[in-house]
Amino acid sequence: MKRILFLLLVSSLLFSCEVSDDQNYSYEINPVFQVIMPTEFAKDSVTNITVKYKRPSSCHLFSKFYFESSGFVRNVAVENIKVEQDNCQTDNQTVLEMPLPFLPKTIGTYHFKFWTGTDAQGVDNYLEYDVVVDH
Repeated sequence: MKRILFLLLVSSLLFSCEVSDDQNYSYEINPVFQVIMPTEFAKDSVTNITVKYKRPSSCHLFSKFYFESSGFVRNVAVENIKVEQDNCQTDNQTVLEMPLPFLPKTIGTYHFKFWTGTDAQGVDNYLEYDVVVDH
């Protein structure tokens, strides 16, 4: 996850876009708050996984999911666009819900790791789920 955060920081510095003279945007990885994992998955069929996260401020907008896969392991976090402006209101209470479409191409057991942030020692924490695709 530290590699992810580093890559996002570098890419946001290189690719930050300016829409007008007043607004700059940056990208941030935000932790997942809760996951509603379906019980059935089928090969070559899209199933939506419900992902909930807390919006850090009124200036944070959902961009996409950070999604990294290696074999049958899937690491997931929320990527937000942060509008850089002075009137942002802190908002750690609003829970937003987004569908994460998952299309398994291979039969097997997939291990999902949804990043929930880091602890006081800087260790990454995850909600973890095993998903069986058997047909």
